[in-house]
Amino acid sequence: MQFGIVTPVLDGRAFFRACAASVRAAATEAPSLRVSHYVRESSRSKKPCTDLAETYGCSYVRTEDNGLYDAIEAGLDQAATDGCDILAWLNADEQYLPGALAAAERVFESNPKIGLVFGDYLLLDPQGKILSARREIPARLLYLRNSTNYLLSCTVFFRRSVWNDFGGFNRSYRLVADKEFYLRLLQNGVHAALITQYVGAYTATGQNASLSPDAVAEWTRLRREAGAFASKPLRIAVRSLRLLEKAVHGCFFPTFVKTALFAPDGSRHTVRTLAGSTWRWK
Repeated sequence: MQFGIVTPVLDGRAFFRACAASVRAAATEAPSLRVSHYVRESSRSKKPCTDLAETYGCSYVRTEDNGLYDAIEAGLDQAATDGCDILAWLNADEQYLPGALAAAERVFESNPKIGLVFGDYLLLDPQGKILSARREIPARLLYLRNSTNYLLSCTVFFRRSVWNDFGGFNRSYRLVADKEFYLRLLQNGVHAALITQYVGAYTATGQNASLSPDAVAEWTRLRREAGAFASKPLRIAVRSLRLLEKAVHGCFFPTFVKTALFAPDGSRHTVRTLAGSTWRWK
């Protein structure tokens, strides 16, 4: 399978090395893996990643864009045009963990009806230290409509056919268009599968788009448009149900994590630590 990974960049040089290094490392883990890394950097970046993208063998474009999702969409369109079988995007402050792409490939090959896969993830601080290890449950439309988005881009992969049939972002959402995209896929019957291993790592930089105060209005609007319950007590009940399902599956117990991470300077190191599942978003 040919993977097409898209990374949008806007002033992301501080984290880009780790991101690009993780994609290059993932491409070497299985003989069958073929990986193209498409980097779309905004012309507004003050310190471009041109040299780093060249070092890591990326397909690099620096151009004007109309925001994060415009850059991602352009990259995904290019990857689809180039014939990549599996598409994904990995933000500059994210990275893949060992075995991520190989695991996704196995799931897609095992069942042609599966259109999207996602997995568990680690939360990192800006220095690369693990803050939390998050294990997840299957993607359920009820939960996504009424609760938080637990499909993180650093763990999500989908078939080219899914993008061709249902792709494109709703540009009226500047900060939460990813959740709207996932909701649209599930609403249209795309089958999603959960990889029960740590697939990616997400860096809590404090500047993450979904944590912006401006995102609150978009979350509210998306709930309404996606068919969430108008009653707040009902939405709370759904969130409680999701937490109960996670508890039944043991998602809240501390877990021993042994993996490899890339530091901001691009160096790779092995991590062995006991990590909890909780961490309060700032």
